[in-house]
Amino acid sequence: MLTFEHTETYDYPASGVFSRLIDLEERAAWIKGIIETRVTPEGPARVGTEYFESGKYSGFKSEKTMVVTELVQDQLLILETAPHEKQSFRESYRIEPISDASCRVHFAIEVGNVPKVAEFFMRQSMKKELPQTAAGLKAVLQD
Repeated sequence: MLTFEHTETYDYPASGVFSRLIDLEERAAWIKGIIETRVTPEGPARVGTEYFESGKYSGFKSEKTMVVTELVQDQLLILETAPHEKQSFRESYRIEPISDASCRVHFAIEVGNVPKVAEFFMRQSMKKELPQTAAGLKAVLQD
């Protein structure tokens, strides 16, 4: 299992950041590479929401369906693939309030069953992509 982590501070309240995170249909606005998304049922994420994502990352096409497995209002969002999937993904977003007007978000992505030959490239790519994702979230918060 490969784990990639990044922490970013936002000058926005935890509730505002959380509301953007649970708007799964709008992830393409802040995550580079997403081409298509489908959310079932529509609306803000809740435990059990299914999320399909198709995209191109580091030159490779990716498709995956994840389910919201944990959600704590203004604190935590976890999405993960079903256990039977060939390649497992788990994304977690933990929000830590700093004050009424700012918070810290800890991004973590875990990927399982990555071919050894791809590990190096994935590590190099994620070193760039996670900070870009955090910056993308910051940009949509300004809108």
